[in-house]
Amino acid sequence: MAEVRLAQVKKRYGDVVAVRDVSLTIQDKEFVVLVGPSGCGKSTTLRMIAGLEEITEGEIFIGDRLVNDVAPKDRDIAMVFQSYALYPHMTVFENMAFGLRLQRIPQAQINDRVNEAANILGLQDLLKRRPGALSGGQRQRVAMGRAIVRRPAVFLFDEPLSNLDAKLRVQMRTEIARLHHQLESTSVYVTHDQVEAMTLADRIVVMNEGRIQQVGSPMELYNEPANQFVASFIGSPSMNLIPCDVVQKDGKVTLQNEGLNLTLSEAWSAKLKDSKQTKWMLGVRPQHLSLVEDSNSTGFTHAVLEVQEPLGAETFMYLRCGSEQIVLREESEEVHEIGASYQLKIDLDHIHLFDHETGLALG
Repeated sequence: MAEVRLAQVKKRYGDVVAVRDVSLTIQDKEFVVLVGPSGCGKSTTLRMIAGLEEITEGEIFIGDRLVNDVAPKDRDIAMVFQSYALYPHMTVFENMAFGLRLQRIPQAQINDRVNEAANILGLQDLLKRRPGALSGGQRQRVAMGRAIVRRPAVFLFDEPLSNLDAKLRVQMRTEIARLHHQLESTSVYVTHDQVEAMTLADRIVVMNEGRIQQVGSPMELYNEPANQFVASFIGSPSMNLIPCDVVQKDGKVTLQNEGLNLTLSEAWSAKLKDSKQTKWMLGVRPQHLSLVEDSNSTGFTHAVLEVQEPLGAETFMYLRCGSEQIVLREESEEVHEIGASYQLKIDLDHIHLFDHETGLALG
């Protein structure tokens, strides 16, 4: 396996800049997920690593080798696409063996590699079938088997689960995670689904508008987002973000907005004490809000329940507080009255503050 390194990589299509100065090192045997909304540059970045897109500026290394001008077939990579790209007239065995035959590998080695991959992926009983006789999940496993038999330095996954239904996506996420630990492979995985990113990655690279917003472990990004975009993108449901004014009076710092009155702790007050910025964005996760009856509680003083989603072990409540919609997660099966008014307490140990203009996190 091999390290992958991108240094100041940029991609232009005419006047449009798709990827802007991306620098990233993916360690040997690491599973890195590129995540972001459609059009953020994640797939373009993956395709440049694969050699399917020429880079405009910068350098890409696989191992110690500069691969800017190396053809895709010579980069020692294997790619799994969103579409399975299987040959319909070939059996599963023939699809998995096809690339090896092009490399003129002896038939005995081909048999060993295909059977080994089939055992890993649970395809032993399907080797004589054609793709038309397989389910979507089975076809995706064949596509992964075709990549595995090549024994590449780097696996590249381009939204491989997008065509599957919800149940199969969960099953295949587990398959891919197990496969990575079994093969100890260097893997780069592209998705727009932050749940896939959180469950699969050693590290996540959050991208937006062609730029890297933050790189870190799933829980680092979840608990310590670097900016407002990462905070809103990572987490399901996403973090509540409420614009507010900072009011300093009698040695106390309070965040205020329509329906919001939140007196900050000493630690947060110290961070804001010398700031001349009066407009901030308050961030709080749904699980760090709670319903209260105490009128003296600090938080949202008046919120109206609009929608609730009971999911068994938990319930998501969507409340209207002035012009803002707030999402609260409650670990309860209790059903609340739609249209009822509540007060919401905010856990001060788990709030985030973002600059209203730059979006950067305070502290």
